[in-house]
Amino acid sequence: MIFTISCKKGDKNNTISDNDWHVPDSIKTLQNPVNDDEMFSKGKALFQVYCSTCHGVRGRGDGAAGQAMGSQPADLLSEEVQKQTDGELFYKITQGKVVMPSFQELLSEDERWYLVTFIKNLSEISNVDLEQKAPESLVPDLKIELFTKVVPRVVRIWEGPENYLWYATIEGEVYRLPLDNPHQIERMLEVSDHGITRLQGATMHGGKLFLCGNVRVNNNKGTKGRMVRLSWENSGKAKSEVVFTTEEYGTTNTPFDHGWSALQVSNDEQSIYVVSGSRTDHGEIQDNLGAYPNSRDVALTSKVFRIPIDAVDLFLPDNLELLKERGYLFAEGLRNAYDVALDKDGRLLAVVNSGDYDQNEDMFWVREGYHYGYPWVMGGLASPQQFSDWTPDPDKDAFLNAAAAAWPDDFYNDPTFPKKPQGVNFGKSILNYGPDSDKFRDEITGEVKDASELGVGMRTFTPHSSPLGLVIDDEQSLPGRFKGKALVARYTNGQKSALLQALTENGEDLLLLDLKYLPKEENFQLNTYRVAKGFNQPVDAILVGGFLYLVEYGGKQQGGNIWKISFNSDE
Repeated sequence: MIFTISCKKGDKNNTISDNDWHVPDSIKTLQNPVNDDEMFSKGKALFQVYCSTCHGVRGRGDGAAGQAMGSQPADLLSEEVQKQTDGELFYKITQGKVVMPSFQELLSEDERWYLVTFIKNLSEISNVDLEQKAPESLVPDLKIELFTKVVPRVVRIWEGPENYLWYATIEGEVYRLPLDNPHQIERMLEVSDHGITRLQGATMHGGKLFLCGNVRVNNNKGTKGRMVRLSWENSGKAKSEVVFTTEEYGTTNTPFDHGWSALQVSNDEQSIYVVSGSRTDHGEIQDNLGAYPNSRDVALTSKVFRIPIDAVDLFLPDNLELLKERGYLFAEGLRNAYDVALDKDGRLLAVVNSGDYDQNEDMFWVREGYHYGYPWVMGGLASPQQFSDWTPDPDKDAFLNAAAAAWPDDFYNDPTFPKKPQGVNFGKSILNYGPDSDKFRDEITGEVKDASELGVGMRTFTPHSSPLGLVIDDEQSLPGRFKGKALVARYTNGQKSALLQALTENGEDLLLLDLKYLPKEENFQLNTYRVAKGFNQPVDAILVGGFLYLVEYGGKQQGGNIWKISFNSDE
C-alpha cells in the first residue's frame, strides 16, 4: 500500500494537494459501518502485510520500499491525514491514485474499513507493541548479540582503518564507531560534503572512502548518478573528489527507481565495480508525470560498471556503445544487483532482486561482457509482457499478484516491448538446491513448489525475498561449516509482505550459502540454509575479524540495530 495523501513529491517541500483526489461529497460523509471488537487488530494485521513496506511499521511514511518514489508515502499520523473523514480514507484505499494501487479487488469492503480504523488509531501503537525481540539463531554454532543501536535509515555498513566500523544512511549521512566502543558514534559526513542526496553505495580502500548514489535534477523528475572519493586531512576536514557523474536520465515516480548502489574494489585494486539498478519494474514504459515520455530502461541503468579507481571527473554518457567503447561497461541485464562480493578467486558474485511478477531472485557469477537477461528474463523465467498473447490478469496468471505495486498500470499488452537482442546468450543464474529459500511457482501450473523436496535446482531464491548484505569468507577465516562460505540476509518477511506471503512466511533471516564451482558448467551450484531469523529489515552486512556485523534499516524515528554474529565450530 502506498498511501499518497499529502505525499511529498521529490523534495520535502513539494506536497500533493488533498484536492487532487476529488473525493465525492457523498463519500466524505460516510461513517465506518463495521462494528467489530477486533477491528483494530485486524486492521493492524492488514496494514503490516499491505502497507508497512512503504509507510513503515508506525505509518510515518518511512518504509524502505517507498523511498524510491518521486511521491513519498504519506505520514499517516500527520494532521493532514488524521483530520480526514472515514469516508475519505475509505475512498482513497479503494480507488488508489498515482503510485498507490486500488484495493477494491484485493481487499473486501470490511477489510478496507478495518484499515480505516487502524489508520485513525495509529497513535495507539505503543513502543512496547513495536519492540523488537532479539534475533534467534537456528543452529547451535552461531551466536547473536546486540552490538549497538544506529540512526534511522541506514543502508550500508563497511570496515574502515584503525579498527572502526562505518555506516551510511540513504539521506547521505556517514558515521563511524570504534569496534571496541560501539556506543561512541561520530558523525563524519553530511550530504553537503559529497553532494549525493540518495546514497546507496559505500566502501573504503586505501584509507579513502568511496560513496555512490543519485542526485535529483530537472525539478526532481530526472536524476544523475554520482560517485565521490573522500579523504581526511590532518586537520580532520574531509576532502572530496568527484569520480564520475552521469548524463541526466528520467526517474519514474514509482517504487522501481533503484539507482546507483553496490560498490566493490577489484582484486587488482585498479578498478571499482559499481551497480546501477533498473528504473522500471520489468522494462515497461515509465515517464515521470509527463517528463521523459516513452522512456524504458536506458544505457545507464540495470548494469554493472567498472571504473578506474583513481578516476577524476569522468562523465558517463547515456549511450551504450560509448560506454562499451570507453571500457566502463562491465555487464548488462541485472535488474537490481544491490549487493556484490568477490570470492577467493576474484570472481564477482551478485544477488539480484526481481520485479513484481513471481520470478525468482537471481544470484549470478557476473562476468565481463555478459548479458544476464533483464528485462527479457528474470529468475530463469521469461517476462510475459514481451509476448503479444499474454493476458495481464491476476485471475488468469498465478504469477501476477493483485497486491503488486506494478498492477494494473505497469502490466499491460505491450506490442512495442523491445525485442530480445540477436546473437546474445544470456548468462544463467546459479541453481539453488535448497533446503531453504527454494520455494518457486511451477512455470506451467503456477503452483508453489519446493525445489529440494522435488530434488531439483531452482534459479536462485524464493521470489520477492530481497537478498541483501552478501558477504563471502574469501580469507577462509570462519570456523567449521562456515569456512569459505557466503552469507546473505533476506530483507523481506513473508508475514509482512503480500507478495512473499503467497510463497512463504519466512524472511528477515540470515542464509548460509554453500557455493560449489562446476568447471564443466562454468557456473556454481548452491545449497542454502537458514541459520538465523528475527531481524527487522536487515539491509547490509560486513565480515570483520571473524565476526559478521549485520545492520538494519530502521524507521524514520526509531532506527535499527547492528547485530554482532559469532561462529563456532561444531566439529
